[in-house]
Amino acid sequence: MSLLRRYSAKLCRITLGFAAMALGMAIAKQSYCLSPWNILNDGISHTFSITIGQANIIVGLVILALDLLLRETFGFGMLLNILLLGTFTDIFLWLNGVFSIMPKIQSVPLQMVFCLLSLILNGFGMYLYMSARMGAGPRDTLLVFLTKHVPLPIGICKLAVEAVVCFTGWLIGGEVGIGSFLYVLLGGPILQFFLHLFHFDVKAAKSESILDTWQILCRRKQPEAR
Repeated sequence: MSLLRRYSAKLCRITLGFAAMALGMAIAKQSYCLSPWNILNDGISHTFSITIGQANIIVGLVILALDLLLRETFGFGMLLNILLLGTFTDIFLWLNGVFSIMPKIQSVPLQMVFCLLSLILNGFGMYLYMSARMGAGPRDTLLVFLTKHVPLPIGICKLAVEAVVCFTGWLIGGEVGIGSFLYVLLGGPILQFFLHLFHFDVKAAKSESILDTWQILCRRKQPEAR
């Protein structure tokens, strides 16, 4: 496969992953089932009068700094995560506001249905961009670090991290609904389901750093065989 085709495929995979996750976030916002990280983003957005997408970018930059301190792989995928995920979320919410595609859902059973849909989109989107091996996003890089250094499955690590984030977001005014607890309980297992379904091992996968990608594009280094 040529380098152009290789990286075009990677970029498409990453972009589709972020789009799926952002759509899941927008659906969650309208069905009162924000994910733990978005409860935190929601609290920050209300506190500083910014959009939830802008809050997502700010939080991403802060966690990026932590990831760098932990010496985790820094790839183009992480940069795209910070820039695109929050932007895509704001675009979906803006489109919904303009065209009234999905009003706020008041029915609890329907909230649960759309919360499950949001979880599926989020888990599948995470798998897509992580499997491109261009570096996970800042939050997921932190999750991968914990998975490598703590003798627990990625699903349990994710549950623990998001439980803490959810509580912190609630303390600063983030919107917590019944569906938010489903995110804490099911977010990790659903991600684990997609990783097992597509046989992707985050512990064994080696992501390209920015330096790796640059050297491959300059033909100073051969891409690793899958």
